[in-house]
Amino acid sequence: MKKMMILLAACALLLSGCTESHIVSGNAPDYSDLPQPVGGVVWEQLWTDFDEIYTDQELYPFSETVSAQIDDEKHQIQFFLLLNTEISQKAAAEYATTVIKGLNDLIAEQNPNYTNSTDTSYGSFVEGYEVYVMVAPDAAKDDKTTWILEDTIPAGEYRAVLGAK
Repeated sequence: MKKMMILLAACALLLSGCTESHIVSGNAPDYSDLPQPVGGVVWEQLWTDFDEIYTDQELYPFSETVSAQIDDEKHQIQFFLLLNTEISQKAAAEYATTVIKGLNDLIAEQNPNYTNSTDTSYGSFVEGYEVYVMVAPDAAKDDKTTWILEDTIPAGEYRAVLGAK
């Protein structure tokens, strides 16, 4: 029995050491390559909030995952919105427009140098980038023929996301 207790204690120490090492070494994503607006943005918090808001099943029961990528070299923001069920092109376009504005507003919330989105603007951070967006069923995301929509909006232009394939 005493040997068993010692063995369990040793296992617990080893496991806690591995866990602590994993956490401390930081396998967390590195956001240092993203544009750092004056006033700063806490990117880790922004991406956490972005995901929590736009995959909230009460608000968006069709949403499965949302992701966005800011490519400063291409001067493009890419949005990949994956769904757990099929929705109409119109609903997908409205959701995509909301998500694009939402990303801008999360940035503006942290950095007052940027303005929020409005009925006629994606907001001052997003409008500085070309916007690419796709909405597709998660189960068939690799099959482009199943995508509900794909759209590219030039930098500085404001229009709702188009619902046509």
